[in-house]
Amino acid sequence: MALKTMSRAAAVAVFGLFLASCQDEMQSSFGTSGKATRPLKAEMLALMESKGMRKEDPILVRAFKQEQTLEVWKRDRTGRFALMKSYSLCTVGGVPGPKIKEGDKQSPEGFYTITPGRMNPNSQFHLAYDVGYPNAFDRAWGRTGAAIMVHGSCVASAGCFIGTNEQMEEIYALAREAFRGGQKSFQFQAYPFRMTAENLAKHRRSPHLAFWKNIKQGYDHFEVTKLEPKVEVCEKHYVFDPRTKDPNSTTFNPAGACPSFEVPEEIAQKVAAKQSEDEKAFKVAVAEIDDTERKEADRLVAEKLEKSKPVPGTAVAAWLGAKPADEVAVTVAPTPIDVPIPQPSPMTATTRMALAAEPVTRSEASLADRLFSFGAPVTPPADDASQAISTASAGQPIAVPLPAARPDRGPVMATASTTATTAALTAAAAPAPVAPVPAETATPIWKKLNPFGG
Repeated sequence: MALKTMSRAAAVAVFGLFLASCQDEMQSSFGTSGKATRPLKAEMLALMESKGMRKEDPILVRAFKQEQTLEVWKRDRTGRFALMKSYSLCTVGGVPGPKIKEGDKQSPEGFYTITPGRMNPNSQFHLAYDVGYPNAFDRAWGRTGAAIMVHGSCVASAGCFIGTNEQMEEIYALAREAFRGGQKSFQFQAYPFRMTAENLAKHRRSPHLAFWKNIKQGYDHFEVTKLEPKVEVCEKHYVFDPRTKDPNSTTFNPAGACPSFEVPEEIAQKVAAKQSEDEKAFKVAVAEIDDTERKEADRLVAEKLEKSKPVPGTAVAAWLGAKPADEVAVTVAPTPIDVPIPQPSPMTATTRMALAAEPVTRSEASLADRLFSFGAPVTPPADDASQAISTASAGQPIAVPLPAARPDRGPVMATASTTATTAALTAAAAPAPVAPVPAETATPIWKKLNPFGG
């Protein structure tokens, strides 16, 4: 009996030493420096009290890259998680999309587990904890990288989630108190953005859309239950709150086939209802975005066509050295040229015809006219230009005098056609009668110059 009592006492002592060593190890993992052991402020304790929370209650952390936000959720009196505080981070690595390889400067996306051993009180960035990248999902896809932290100092860091020193002290203390209260690990959920239908519609053309829809299932499980979802990986994708149907097949192989499993009916129904509503909202958001993009494209086309229209006076402006039409619109108003219109001649058509029909006296004729006139009066031809204008204006023929008969050879014989033409011209012109020339004046000049002629 005494031996049994001694053995029991020894066992209790050994167990007590084991607990003390674990506690010492946990304490050392949090650090002993002032910044790592600093107690929560009175304001934070009052906030917890107002929300029905204790400092030792479990926590859950969510981070949103696009919004650069980190949320700390804490379990309340109902046994479910409620949002305790949201922090606006200084920066988050990269853009929406998972971390693929070392050096891509991307923050990871997915579900990670934070244990006390990942807490770093001696970080060069004030305080930090490692998120646990790569996890089983990342390794199944062959993704590389390490040491992705949530830390302070508010400085640029490739792929980390970065806050201020004050923020990090508070986040670090909340995790520390939860671990001291008995929480073995807490879940860190990292998302590209808040997993709403509108955000997914905006990023519907992303090559990561299928991956985001997968992690949205975990987001939805937490949203409808406010409980930390159980996370497994098989066939290179996440499954949430699975319950295996075959008790002999409970292993989830991240790269292998999924075992036969089911999701508890209560959770499955709530998740299905939420996803149905989200799908409707997704389609509406896509239609609205497409319509907005179409209108914007039409506006840009119309604006381009408007700019391509020619500007009046552009060629003149370029010749004068002015700025291009897209910088300064140059408008040159056309100026009419004053061209004088020809005025009609003061000489009437009747006057021109009378002058043309008036005979020229002997003294006005030239020598050639006197030599070869055969005694007939000579009428000089009218000026070409005057004749053209007169003909165009009056439309009347010009009288042409016929040569007189030669006295030495008898009367001139005229043909019928000649007689008709002459009569027509004479009737049209109607010249004034010519006075008879005296006989001695009518003697041809060649007889006077040739006395030997017959």
